Parts: sequence; structure tokens; C-alpha cells
Amino acid sequence: MASASGITWKNLLSLTLSVSVVAALIGNAPADDEAIFPMPSGKTYVNECGSCHTAYAPGLLPVRSWRKMLGQLDKHFGEDASLEEPQRLEILKNLELLAADADQANMRMHRINGAIAAAAVPQRVSETGYFKYMHDEVPAYIWKRKKIGTLANCIACHTRVNEGRYGEREVRIPQQ
Repeated sequence: MASASGITWKNLLSLTLSVSVVAALIGNAPADDEAIFPMPSGKTYVNECGSCHTAYAPGLLPVRSWRKMLGQLDKHFGEDASLEEPQRLEILKNLELLAADADQANMRMHRINGAIAAAAVPQRVSETGYFKYMHDEVPAYIWKRKKIGTLANCIACHTRVNEGRYGEREVRIPQQ
């Protein structure tokens, strides 16, 4: 039955449910500073690449960087990281799909890509403007701590990096 204002119990219930659903969605959405990147499905990338170093989120570099990197695995930062061709192609496909300039790139990935010159083919995430901007407040002595040691050791502070999570709320800087 409608009241004098035209509101029915059915409308009120519908409005309450709608507000509850929207509130739940907003409450579970990542905050802007959470920096969550999509990661390749399956375990090949994390197992192969992450066995020697951080399994970087593909969205931190453009496709051209990943292509160059996976095309030179026999000279991968002074190491021979060669893979069987089926594994290499699977990893490359996943990296291309989730790269900073991929079709489904999110806003953060677009900003990362936009800060890289079109002719540049960065091979180190730590050389990108995005990395430098996000870490500009980290004093040099922090990088020298034994448990960190290098700019490339993301997992030392970003404990869920292998899940594509680089958010400030999850950063745990080692004390040594």
C-alpha cells in the first residue's frame, strides 16, 4: 500500500537493497593507492621468472620491453635464463596481454606507459618514471639494507608483489 508520499514497502526494500549492494562494492574496491596489477593466469610466469627474481607485474612495462626481454633470455641481465620455446611463448603471450600498453590496461598502466617515450624500450622497471616517482621519498640508506640490497628486489618491501599487489598499505620495509 502506498503512503501519501507514494513510497511503498516494495520501493523502500528495493532502495535499501540497492544501497547495500553499492556500499558493499565500494567497500571492497581497491583504494587508489593500492596499486593492484593483473598478473598472468597459471603458474608458469611466477614459477619460471619468480624463481630467480621478483615476478614483476606485466603492467609495469610496455609490450615492446617484454618482447625484447624475452627475445634475449640467453643474456638476461648477465645470466642465461633461456626457456624451452613453448614456455617462453606462453610467458610472452601473457606479458603482452597484460602489458602497460595492452588493450585492457587500467588507468595506472596507461599512466605508466604514457611516461615512457615511444621509442624507449626499458628493460628495468626501476628505470621507469613511474618507479622513480613512487619511490622518490625512499632514502638511499634504505636501499642499502641487507634484506633489500637492490632496486629490483620489490618483494623485500612489497610482500604480495607476486600477486601484482604493490600498494602502500601493504609495504613492510625491512629494518635490516
